[in-house]
Amino acid sequence: MFSRLLAFSVICGSAYADDLAPLRTALEKQAQHKSVSVAVRQTKKIPALSEEIVQTGHVWLQPGKTFRWELGRPPVQSAVFDGNRVFIMDERRKTATEMAPDDRRAKPLLLMLGIGEGATFEGLHESFTVGGTNQVREHFIVSLLPKGKLRRAIKSMVMQINTRTSFLERIEWTQRDGTVVITEFFPPVLNKPLPKGVFEVDRRGYTWE
Repeated sequence: MFSRLLAFSVICGSAYADDLAPLRTALEKQAQHKSVSVAVRQTKKIPALSEEIVQTGHVWLQPGKTFRWELGRPPVQSAVFDGNRVFIMDERRKTATEMAPDDRRAKPLLLMLGIGEGATFEGLHESFTVGGTNQVREHFIVSLLPKGKLRRAIKSMVMQINTRTSFLERIEWTQRDGTVVITEFFPPVLNKPLPKGVFEVDRRGYTWE
């Protein structure tokens, strides 16, 4: 269904470009929650590979503040934002990278999880041009084209919001190298206590690059 809705969205283009009220409402409601715990499934399509890479994982989030993202069971990749720095960990090799939240390598993940000024409705409007929108029942889809420095890494982004729950259901990034990353979010658990220390990183357990 998503592919059919997206095709309609792109064809219709600017006819729906100004009708972003469902996206604004969803972002505003998400920011009000104290905590979010949600299972995810990520599909990566790399031009050089004939088969897709599919991984399941989990995200723990304090909206607008901190998050922990894990892919694989047991985790093979992790990412943490502790409110100041972003940490990307390879759990197999036990290597890690630390970066500032304004680093362009971290921007897609921060935007997707609603972190930083660029993740607000106004911030998205400044960072992206609307390519098209569409809504079928409770599913609202917006196609976004990056502006400025984001264009060096990202070709396009498509977000699917559930207007009934005001939560992101699916996000698709197309990178400049042709890689497509699709992340699907399952129904979240809201405002429940999160695991103790979930946003902490044990620096001693990794070789830092």
